Amino acid sequence: MAEMAGFSREVAKRIFAEELKSANYSFRDGEDQHQYAPSYLLTPTGAKCNRVFLVGTLTEKDDIGSDIEYWRGRVVDPTGSILIYAGQYQPEAAQMLASMEAPSYIAVVGKPNLYQTEDGNIIISLRAESISRVDENTRNQWIIDTARRTLERLNVLKNASPAPKAADFTTADNVPATSSASTPAQDAEKAMQHYHTDIGHFREMVLRALTSLREELAKSSVHSEATESICKAAQDSKKADAASQSAEEEMPPAKKGKPKKSEPFNAWPPAEGEDEVETINIGKKS
Repeated sequence: MAEMAGFSREVAKRIFAEELKSANYSFRDGEDQHQYAPSYLLTPTGAKCNRVFLVGTLTEKDDIGSDIEYWRGRVVDPTGSILIYAGQYQPEAAQMLASMEAPSYIAVVGKPNLYQTEDGNIIISLRAESISRVDENTRNQWIIDTARRTLERLNVLKNASPAPKAADFTTADNVPATSSASTPAQDAEKAMQHYHTDIGHFREMVLRALTSLREELAKSSVHSEATESICKAAQDSKKADAASQSAEEEMPPAKKGKPKKSEPFNAWPPAEGEDEVETINIGKKS
């Protein structure tokens, strides 16, 4: 599809489920806050996401539509699970999800959606734009790539300065317009100001993901030099920051709003009118 209202398609970011579910800072970029101006979710490690690229295991799915099909599913990675959904505005993604059997490996490109329940909990899901069946090797490579990207953001975040904490929940309605061409350092600064991110916590998240993958590969007698390399890099980074981490660990944890439990499969945002989106095709890796 053609670009909308002069805005270019955004690159999908690789984000682990645990980090994605820890995010609650949503805003819209654009000088005039036009309805088609791109909206973003800023995660605790400073990932500015208009689209997210997630690969994991589809563990369950269901058609929750009434008159028309409206599919939801749960995708699990080594750090947690995320709900995805697709309906009439994402026909190809909905058709693909409908045809899949759980469990199976799945790759999803989608827009993050924040939904606040009546009791104040925040549920983050993905509105799928593209869904593909993938193999185990593709899932494994995604874990390695996502771990590397997360560590890169954490390294930038170490130099960011915290500021007074922001509100529990920020939306596109009350965040000043900014330039969409922000730098990683600027995104890190905003993330630290809003979340007061516990860098050690998210480094441990990366290590858990890589350790889980390494154990799976060991069981299948497959050795991954890439996994060992990035796992060692994460451990070395942790040791190098030992002194500064002791101070960081005394900082309050990442701001998440009210404590929330793992969302049930039926905790789903109501269907609503959606703007036109572009479909991103995901190619399988050999």
